[in-house]
Order: sequence, then C-alpha cells, then structure tokens
Amino acid sequence: MEEKIVKSLVLLMLLINGLLDWKKGEISLFSLVGFGVLGIGLNLWLKYQSLVEVIGGMGIGIILLATAFFTREAIGFGDGLLICVSGIYLGLWRNLGLLILGAVCCGMILGIGILAGRLKMADRVPFVPFLLFAFIGRMIF
Repeated sequence: MEEKIVKSLVLLMLLINGLLDWKKGEISLFSLVGFGVLGIGLNLWLKYQSLVEVIGGMGIGIILLATAFFTREAIGFGDGLLICVSGIYLGLWRNLGLLILGAVCCGMILGIGILAGRLKMADRVPFVPFLLFAFIGRMIF
C-alpha cells in the first residue's frame, strides 16, 4: 500500500512538472513545495524509510543545485529542486537510479536527434520529461 502511494505521488509530480517543462521550459515551485511537504508528512506518518535515506535522496538534488550554480545553469535549478523532492519519496538509491536512467534516456534521444540533424549541442532541452519516461519505464519493467 505504501509503495503504491509513493509511486503515485512521484508519478503525479513528474507528470505535472514534465508537461510544464516540455511546454514552458519551467518547473512549478508551488507544486514542488506542496509535494515536498506532503512527502515529509507521508514519511513521518508511514515511516517507510529512514531519515538517512531521505537526506541521502535529497542530497542528490543538492548536488545538482550546486552543479546548476557553478555551471550557470547548464542543468536547471528546477531540475535540482525536483530531484530533491523526489529524494524525499524515493530515498538515496532509487532516486539515484531515477536520475541515472533519466540521463541515459536523455542522452540516447538527444544523441539520435543530433545525429539526425534535428538538434544542436547548444540547444536547451527539458529534462523532467526524460525523468518521467524513466520512472514509467521502471514501473513497467
């Protein structure tokens, strides 16, 4: 039961922000705050993972936020915040797996787009849709 609730909330968060990222190139800070508060409350209520797991999961997002700062947003701050919030739900290892699988999906699709001449290396591409695709893929397989 806990697992279904967690997966449903992460899926909803990725779906909302994936669509926003795709259409407008932005992520809803309001939704991230809401999902973050809900995730902390859910974790306190259900106690489905340890505080160390939650902090570790959020730590991945914090590393992305630092990367965004030092690279002048080569990866967006919104992406880092979203990974922070997903870490509240998924913990360290599942959040890291989501990030890696999303990056692999992104690399493959963008590589094909570059080889086909439809994209350039300098093009900005929304990342959250790839995280959504990766999360759905993990749920199915």
